Amino acid sequence: MSNLLHDPYAAWRFRDYRLFAIGRNLLLFGSQMQSVAIGWELYERTGSALILGGVGLVQVIPVILLTLPAGHIADRWDRKYTVMLTDLMLVLCSLGLAVLSYAQGSIFLIYTCLLLGGVAKAFNTPASDSLLPQLIPLEVFTNAATWNSSGFQLAAVLGPALGGWVIALQGSATSVYIIDAVLIIICFGLI
Repeated sequence: MSNLLHDPYAAWRFRDYRLFAIGRNLLLFGSQMQSVAIGWELYERTGSALILGGVGLVQVIPVILLTLPAGHIADRWDRKYTVMLTDLMLVLCSLGLAVLSYAQGSIFLIYTCLLLGGVAKAFNTPASDSLLPQLIPLEVFTNAATWNSSGFQLAAVLGPALGGWVIALQGSATSVYIIDAVLIIICFGLI
């Protein structure tokens, strides 16, 4: 085990962690793409900074209100199934956004999808974070946490760039929502 302590790829040597990390990074990547798409679409359609500001509010309210219950559920229920269930909720929200984008649906329904996505993320994050230590030995936890942080940073930089690129090519955000749904489905399969 001492070789794992000095191995920069120690966490990746464990199959369960590899599947988890790849899935989670895809989920984060798609989420970052979707954030750009939402902002672009709502401002393009309404020209309202207030509508655009409401996006963050509607997504953070469930996280604030559900932090304690979500943590309790992550501690009491099967974390893997909680992550999988919330991933399915996120897929439905992304597909809902794709339909609403294509059909130029109401802003209220877009906010509803974002609110439901916020609820899913409120439960997904603590379940996912507490699932990690079950996948690897304690000796390589720090290495796994470093890789998770790096994956988040990479998604935070490349996700918006790719989301913007897809919007520039397609002239609409619909494809970005579909790509996000596909990435979440892959994450679901890997979990």
